[in-house]
Amino acid sequence: MTNENTKTTGLNPTVLRLVESAVMLGLATVLSLIKLYQMPLGGSVTLCSMLPILLIGYKYGVKWGLLTGFTYGVIQLLLDLAAVMSWGLTPVAITVSFLFDYLLAFAFLGLAAVYGRSFPKFVAGMFTGVLLRFVCHVISGATAYLSWVPAEWSGHPWLYSMAYNAFLLPDFAICLVVGGLLYKPLKRFL
Repeated sequence: MTNENTKTTGLNPTVLRLVESAVMLGLATVLSLIKLYQMPLGGSVTLCSMLPILLIGYKYGVKWGLLTGFTYGVIQLLLDLAAVMSWGLTPVAITVSFLFDYLLAFAFLGLAAVYGRSFPKFVAGMFTGVLLRFVCHVISGATAYLSWVPAEWSGHPWLYSMAYNAFLLPDFAICLVVGGLLYKPLKRFL
């Protein structure tokens, strides 16, 4: 954190980082509840719920971004816990789902700053974070949720999981558009 931010806010840089991250976690959580489209077994297109986590990752770097994304994954897991537990998964499948659908998948959103500090690098970091989230969901779908693969997709659980988790494409597109519109006005804060 720069001395300029400390002078303008009067807050210790560590306190400011924690407060901003908490606010963005709260915003991401509220936005995740605004579902534009809900998939039958979890996953949804939301009103830009990934963007606050991506912005924190961009502002504070990869380590802090991964920690914030992981924390967001824990929040999402707690919100979805009853639903996941009601699907009749084995203990191993539940563990795989918790790890890949929540903890790792959302942690990867913190990679927004992995390439550096310009708008094209921010977009590349957003893409990388969302792509790795997609990969985590595909792994979970083809392993933990193998028993849920429809008969017409039998023998192709990886393809089915990729098709099912394609909901992330419109979710990413919304974040890309809104992130692009907000980048310049928020640049001095980022």
